[in-house]
Amino acid sequence: MKRTLTILLACASLLHAEVKVSVAGVNDQRSDGSFSGSLDIALILSGPELKNARRIRVKLESATDETGRNLLKDSDEIFDEGFMTFKRPTSDRSKGGNDAFEIEIGLKNPAREAKTVKNITGVIELLVPSNDPESIITASPTKDAGKPLDNPALKAISTKITLLTKATGVLATKKRNGRNQTDDDSSIGDAQLGYKLSGSKGAVADVEFCSASGQALKTVKGVYSFGDEKSDTFIASFRDKPPADAVAKIYLLTEKSLVKIPLNLTAVPLP
Repeated sequence: MKRTLTILLACASLLHAEVKVSVAGVNDQRSDGSFSGSLDIALILSGPELKNARRIRVKLESATDETGRNLLKDSDEIFDEGFMTFKRPTSDRSKGGNDAFEIEIGLKNPAREAKTVKNITGVIELLVPSNDPESIITASPTKDAGKPLDNPALKAISTKITLLTKATGVLATKKRNGRNQTDDDSSIGDAQLGYKLSGSKGAVADVEFCSASGQALKTVKGVYSFGDEKSDTFIASFRDKPPADAVAKIYLLTEKSLVKIPLNLTAVPLP
């Protein structure tokens, strides 16, 4: 049974000196066992601390309903724990003003008799590169592509990044039905740029392609990725051929660039 309820809580928790969080919506698709149920909770974050934040991710530590059932998803159910782009709240949830953003956390099916989520704890992590200018690496896709970037910051964290262009190309190897198969359709086109990441992959939060003036180049098909345990390859597609003087901005996770906000929600009503 699908149950949807939007609730704006007046008692938003103060999680950080400049960041507030509140529950904005609960999508409860509770199952009687005939199908796989789920619970999605939308959170609204607001405050000036978010102004310079570039990406966000949530790491949950615990979540239980009032019956004591564990609502945390198993590791094999979590599709991606990486950083996400910020999403503006829908019009009916935009009471936080211009500095409000929405994120969603996914949980397991609550017990049939549960009326509340007793607690949700974890950490909200914000990537704020401006807090640490040394965490931003710039490179030229035209001049530096085709071989690992020679950068001391990347070497220090045992990470290799190779920029990819039409000239350097890329041949993807994808695993299908338990076998590695080469996919010739993955070669980079004129209106694409990409990069290959290996080593300590978690130390790189984001890679962005920009114009020489620093304006982000907008993708038309998003960014798709493929890889294996050793490396990942990312391809970005654009409406037009990227300019010859395009710049790649690589954002590293450092102690200064990562802002951690404790997450502690209690007694979240279920519809």
